[in-house]
Amino acid sequence: MLPRGAAAGKGSGMKDSEWYGEPHTLTVHAAHAPHGPLDDGCLDYELEHPQSCKESDSALYGAMVREYTCDVAHQEQESGLASSLRYSGTPITEPGTYRIQSWGRKTYYYGAGYEYDGGVGVMGPESTA
Repeated sequence: MLPRGAAAGKGSGMKDSEWYGEPHTLTVHAAHAPHGPLDDGCLDYELEHPQSCKESDSALYGAMVREYTCDVAHQEQESGLASSLRYSGTPITEPGTYRIQSWGRKTYYYGAGYEYDGGVGVMGPESTA
């Protein structure tokens, strides 16, 4: 399941702030295992965004494309869902339908400032294939 942070100010020298995005539905048709320690594997999937996710037009190689602007879409574009799910501690290794959501954490370290972290994690399976 999605990671949870430590409570703020309990002797750790930091303050935490966490957030979670809207649930999305991920249907995985095939999950391919990693080929080594620096590989996250890959997924053949369909991603269903909730109605609350916004879309915008962007130019891609001279053509206009419509894309989602939510945090899940950002993770999908920047690192790939397989990588983000593994980073979050919730790798998907079996085909099925999963509820996923983005998560983020802003931690303040006294004397050093803010550090941001985030990803996409599995909320729980809806069904399996």
